[in-house]
Amino acid sequence: MNFNKVLTIYKKEMLDLLRDKRTVITSIILPIILYPIIMIGFSSIMSRQELKVKESQAFVYIEDSITDKTSLEIVSAISEIENFYLHEKSSDPDSLLSSKGIQAIITINEIVNKDGYPVYNVVVSYDKAEDKSQITYRKIKDTLNKLEKEFVTKRLKTIQISESILNAVNVEEDNVASPKKMFGFTLGKLLPYFLIMITVSSGAVVAADLVAGEKERGTLETLLVSAAHRNELVLGKYLTIITFSLATVLLNLFSMYFSMKNVLGQSGLDTSSINIPVSNFALIFIAMLPLITMFAAILLSISTYSRNMKEANTYLSPLMIVAMMMALISTFPGIDLNLGLSLIPVVNISLLFKEIMMENFNFLHFFLTIGSTLILDAVGIFLCVKLFNNESVLFRVEEEKSLKFWGKDKKNVFSHGFSLMIFMVVVLSMYYIASSWQIKDFSIGMIKTQLILILLPSLFLVKLSGEKYQDSYQLKKTNPLNFVLVALIAVPMFILVSILMFLTNLLFPIPEAYLQLWEKILNTENLGLMKSLLLIAVLPGICEEFLFRGYFMRVFRNLGQWKSILVTAVLFGILHLDMYRLFPVIILGIWMGYLFVKTGSLYIPIFAHILNNSLALLINTFVEKVSFSRFFIDGDNFRVWTYFVSIGLLSLLIVLFNRLNPSVEPMIEEVQN
Repeated sequence: MNFNKVLTIYKKEMLDLLRDKRTVITSIILPIILYPIIMIGFSSIMSRQELKVKESQAFVYIEDSITDKTSLEIVSAISEIENFYLHEKSSDPDSLLSSKGIQAIITINEIVNKDGYPVYNVVVSYDKAEDKSQITYRKIKDTLNKLEKEFVTKRLKTIQISESILNAVNVEEDNVASPKKMFGFTLGKLLPYFLIMITVSSGAVVAADLVAGEKERGTLETLLVSAAHRNELVLGKYLTIITFSLATVLLNLFSMYFSMKNVLGQSGLDTSSINIPVSNFALIFIAMLPLITMFAAILLSISTYSRNMKEANTYLSPLMIVAMMMALISTFPGIDLNLGLSLIPVVNISLLFKEIMMENFNFLHFFLTIGSTLILDAVGIFLCVKLFNNESVLFRVEEEKSLKFWGKDKKNVFSHGFSLMIFMVVVLSMYYIASSWQIKDFSIGMIKTQLILILLPSLFLVKLSGEKYQDSYQLKKTNPLNFVLVALIAVPMFILVSILMFLTNLLFPIPEAYLQLWEKILNTENLGLMKSLLLIAVLPGICEEFLFRGYFMRVFRNLGQWKSILVTAVLFGILHLDMYRLFPVIILGIWMGYLFVKTGSLYIPIFAHILNNSLALLINTFVEKVSFSRFFIDGDNFRVWTYFVSIGLLSLLIVLFNRLNPSVEPMIEEVQN
């Protein structure tokens, strides 16, 4: 690779960008101007509007059912509140409140407590969705709290007791956080979100133009016939996106700092001792570098794949929505960076920024965040280079196939795009429909979920394709010894997969409520053992295997043996809608896919699936009832020695299984469409 050529490409792209006034104005100049306007201007408007609402007139309606000396004092105290006016008697005060003619209805009645003392019960009806009504309620509440103290004082004097007896505990607020830390706390909630969104949005503007824009203008071919190698072109464009994103982030970072400092100063916080946190900004800058390079690779890949800028922007919109949702985690209370969250892209950076601004971050989390992001960055660069060197992608001009699969070619039900759309429909159905079914009645809900939402779509699509069920699903006889070997493999496989749950718990501590939920699901006391096995093991084992190893393995078979297994397993894991079991379920999906391609029979993965779920149910039911189980299980985990025995046993049994099934069925071999 000639870096002089890379530098030439980089200079060319940067000059083109800087000549574009719209790009410079929207990505560099506008943020510098808008931050002071948004933060300072909106802050002033909000404070003025709040003051205006507080000083505005409030009308209240009072219904006094007692009319004695004390209740009249209550009415008098309310009427003396500044800008408060009592509304005249009305036969329908509720309609006045709903029409905003009044802001509150106050009803006064008397009750007697258990000691025989009269208590004046004041009910304040107000519209909590209306700001003016809310402020009216707060003023009434504050006034009545003061009045209550006066009433209590009078009662105590009557029985000759000092009111100081009521002050048993005196609570004083002592905020030990320095103004600098408070500033970091406030900025740490907003900074990650803004910086991440700026990184994506500014990079998206540049990336869409660099390749998709070149295709649209017809200038990409000129670049390709130049002396520069395609990898050099990719690197030059990649550096352009990084440079532009870095410049935008730095400008926004300092503009946000000065704007936020000004806003906090207006709120009464002493910001005179707060200087630019150079060390914090330096750490944030270091953490931003891998994030910027990762997004640059993703954005350039999208631009390379897209036929034109319109298509590129279509793909970029979902990316920005996902990035926005993940960046918002810094605003959630009680979420701190840990080992598990350090490995989740965007989320890790967002929480790391927050901890850096609070000056309370862990260097292990810092390096894990940087390292995991760099790994994804490398994957993104590899994908981008691969796409740019692929002629069929770079000059992709054909229109996408229609989703109207019911045309002449009914085999389109096995296309990748259509099958993924079906998968999304099934996932959404599981989320919105299956959960409500199972909450109402678990047994009936499970049956309806498996038969209607999982099995039925698969059967319908294969029927629509015109293929025979036996051929499409590979419902073939297999060597009976396969069932024996799979049964023997089930136990060591279950034990080894449980390690993943243990590691998941270390990285992402599993909530107690989640464990209790699964304890309840696997509890056979209510349903009985046989019914539980039918609902949790047999039914999912059949229905889910028909959909995944039957339909989806058929869809992705043209990708090759292992890719089809992996893609189907990932979809299998996602369908369970359980982040804590995602990786264990994916591993089980890979295992069942492997069984399918080796035997060429769907009966084997169905059998393996039923055995795995049955083991989970049986272990949960009998582990505490069988005395010798303590030799294998320690608390909630298997003993360490069982893992080593399982590895050895699994290796031996897989060797025997491969010897029994030496060849792959032709249908599952890599084919070309």
